[in-house]
Amino acid sequence: MQDTDVAQFINQESFLNYCFNRNDEDVRYWEKWLIENPEHVLQVEAMKQILILMAQESRGRLKQQHFSELQEKIKQSSSPQIIKKISLWPRYAVAASILLFLSIGGYYIFHKQPTQQTAQIQKQDIAPGGNKAILTLANGQRLILTGAKNGLLANQGNTTINKTADGKVVYNAAASESDKVIYNTMTTPRGGQYHLTLVDGTDVWLNAMSSIKYPTAFTGKDRQVEITGEAYFEVAHNPAKPFRIMSSGQTVEVLGTHFNVNGYPDESETKTTLIQGSVKVTKTGTNETNILKPGQQAILSDRLFAISNVKTDDAIAWKNGYFMFNNEPLESVMRKISRWYDVDIEYRDSGLKKENTYGSLSRFSDVSKVLKLLELTGAVKFHIAGNKIIVSKN
Repeated sequence: MQDTDVAQFINQESFLNYCFNRNDEDVRYWEKWLIENPEHVLQVEAMKQILILMAQESRGRLKQQHFSELQEKIKQSSSPQIIKKISLWPRYAVAASILLFLSIGGYYIFHKQPTQQTAQIQKQDIAPGGNKAILTLANGQRLILTGAKNGLLANQGNTTINKTADGKVVYNAAASESDKVIYNTMTTPRGGQYHLTLVDGTDVWLNAMSSIKYPTAFTGKDRQVEITGEAYFEVAHNPAKPFRIMSSGQTVEVLGTHFNVNGYPDESETKTTLIQGSVKVTKTGTNETNILKPGQQAILSDRLFAISNVKTDDAIAWKNGYFMFNNEPLESVMRKISRWYDVDIEYRDSGLKKENTYGSLSRFSDVSKVLKLLELTGAVKFHIAGNKIIVSKN
């Protein structure tokens, strides 16, 4: 894709509908396109961020001359250093810098002789995570799924457990109501993720450093599982058996829907984001509940239990294969990087943790590319030392 191709997206009504979430069909089209073309995610998301921020700035229709200026600046740019000299509206200068980096400067950074700072990052690169998990059966047996062969993994009661050719674990059962309840647990390490299909047909995607405990057959009046960390659910519809997820400090109840739960112990808030359908979130040990509609997020902390309207693609970017940082504190971003790349983080200046970041990139890029993106803020620089990323002031 050439840099002019990105700018030309502004002329496509479907792309504008995607950016401003105005048409579900167009949103699905572009989300699918990004999944199929992960190498272009950062370019598209940078343009999307510019469009949104420009709309917020003008509080009205986007002005074509703004894009003409942007296109002209892109054409005139000849090196990444020009990024710092371009005068843009302050609120979207960072997003525009990302686009310029990709369109022009990215070529020089990735293809020309690296600078000293870039060379320090590239000298010791770290590969991304992948499909890694451990399945613990009811008898305590642990199956390492990473190297397991496709086909039958185990039998649990009347339930068979199979690994499919696309690396997914699937449960199939011919269970009766009298079957004894047997529990399995799937756990992902740092640098791991995994896709699981429960016996009722519910699909679960586990992010890194997460786990799910579940019965091999749902024989009672409801379907209940327990999770830690982060998981995305596409729950099979069954009005006769509500689906309940127990996570940190809350219970989520659904009949059939798509949603994400982020409840890592090192995060100050547990966030439940609804994509489709309806869910009820109940604070553990209380009668406090919140009913979510699509596009809403329940936020639970020691001091807060509230609902906010959010962009759902931010919450499920990990499941779709990319990072998305939208005005996100650097400390939060680095926790995600730590989990996915199985690295430790060290700060030379604790004040950097509050620096806000923007951008989007494939989760399957080496860590050096992610760090280069974050360095575009001009506030931070990174050094890789073995299994540690050192963050310091630029």
